Amino acid sequence: AANGEMVTVFIGPTRKRYSIYKDLICHHSEYFQVAFNGLWQESDKGVTLEDVEIEVFNLFVHWLYTQELPKDMSLLLQAAGTDAQLASEDSENSHWGILLLKSCIFGDRFFAPGFHRLSHNVFVDGHFPGKGEPAFSAAYKTIIWSFGNLPEGNPVLSMMVDLQCLAWNAEDDNEEEKQLLPHLPHEFLVACMLRQSVLKTLKMTDDKLKACDYYM
Repeated sequence: AANGEMVTVFIGPTRKRYSIYKDLICHHSEYFQVAFNGLWQESDKGVTLEDVEIEVFNLFVHWLYTQELPKDMSLLLQAAGTDAQLASEDSENSHWGILLLKSCIFGDRFFAPGFHRLSHNVFVDGHFPGKGEPAFSAAYKTIIWSFGNLPEGNPVLSMMVDLQCLAWNAEDDNEEEKQLLPHLPHEFLVACMLRQSVLKTLKMTDDKLKACDYYM
C-alpha cells in the first residue's frame, strides 16, 4: 500500500496541482525518481509539466494507484476526467483512442514502462471485441493523428493498416468519417495498398487477426 511522503506535480498551462505518494510515483517512473530525489532543482518545489494534458496525467494517476486502465470506453474517459459534452457520440471513439495513444507516449517520455505498455495494449484491445465479434477499423481522426505523431514501425500503425484492409466497410462510415477521407495520410493509403496485395496472396481474412499480434 502507498504511504509516506507526498510530492507535488503541476500539470498543464493551468498548473493543476496533484499530490502523489513519492514512493509510488518514483517506483513506477524513472523520470520522477530522478526528479524527486534531489538531483534536480525542482525536487523541493514539485515538478511542473506544462505541456502534458490533464486527461493524460489523470489516467497516469489512476494507473499508479490501481495498476489498471478501464477497458470500457466510457469508464476510461470518466477516469481521465473527460468532459461528457466534449465530443459527440460519433467522435467519442476517436477521443478515446487518441487519449490512450497520448498516454502511451507519456509513458515512454517519462520512463514509466508499465503505463506505456498498458496504454498501448488497451488501445489495441479496443479494436478486437472478441466473443465471436469481428474486429473493427480505427477511427479516421485517430489514424490521422497516429501517422502524424507515432514513430515509424509502431505496431499501432501496422494494426491500423491491417484493419483497414480486412475489417473496414465503406457503409460503416458516418458523415463525419466521410468528410475526413480526403485528409487520410498519404503514407497510410500507400501502406494499405501494398498490404492489400500481401494479404490477398496470403488469403487472409479479418477473423485471423489477433490483438496479441500488435501488443507491446
